[in-house]
Amino acid sequence: MELYRLLQQQGFGSRKECRKLVEYGLVEINGEVAEDYRQEYLPADIEELVVDGEPWPLQDGAIYLLLHKPDGYETSHKPMHHPSVYTLLPWQFGNLGISAVGRLDVDTTGLLLLTNDGQFVHALSSPKRHVPKCYEVTLKHPVLDDLVRHLLAGVFLKDDNEKIAADQVEVVDEITIRMTITQGKYHQVKRMVAAAGNRVMDLHRLSVGSVVLGDLDEGQWRYLEADELASFGFGPDK
Repeated sequence: MELYRLLQQQGFGSRKECRKLVEYGLVEINGEVAEDYRQEYLPADIEELVVDGEPWPLQDGAIYLLLHKPDGYETSHKPMHHPSVYTLLPWQFGNLGISAVGRLDVDTTGLLLLTNDGQFVHALSSPKRHVPKCYEVTLKHPVLDDLVRHLLAGVFLKDDNEKIAADQVEVVDEITIRMTITQGKYHQVKRMVAAAGNRVMDLHRLSVGSVVLGDLDEGQWRYLEADELASFGFGPDK
């Protein structure tokens, strides 16, 4: 593949922009400055790619990311009032079709999965999959036994004709619970807690399926590991 086409495939812009990167001496391949944007390369031949002084790991196939979403960011490519979560990722991903798997509200923090694999988005978003999502919920009022009982037994949400229940509820302290759900309704945790007689003050997603946020700092991201992908039924052997 010609170098400028490879750079375009990696998200570095249009064909013209990628040609200019090479012409300006901003592309290094395996420690040497590339001089000909028409030079043929195989991805397997490239051990190190540096563009404008920044190393770039070659993206081969679908991309799967985990982001620790901070407060005050919109899960949108076209945010209205706050910065987009996509500004927390390398800008090249913006040219590679990366999108979030579902959304977190602007004031909700924690684990957000992102990918350019449409099948992955559909699979994890499908209500038939019942993918568990665990949240740490800080409440306005102290936790009562009735609150936990109602959440586990099921509550009616506005405009819904059937009860919706949490899969698990763990009391952490006087005003904090951990709540696991397998549905994906709009503002579901906040609405369920309200229907059970309390109010959510802070909401933080800890895990999706068996994938946990861990100690990843706010605003930081990483690639999903092979075993994490496999836990969703995806990966090279699936």
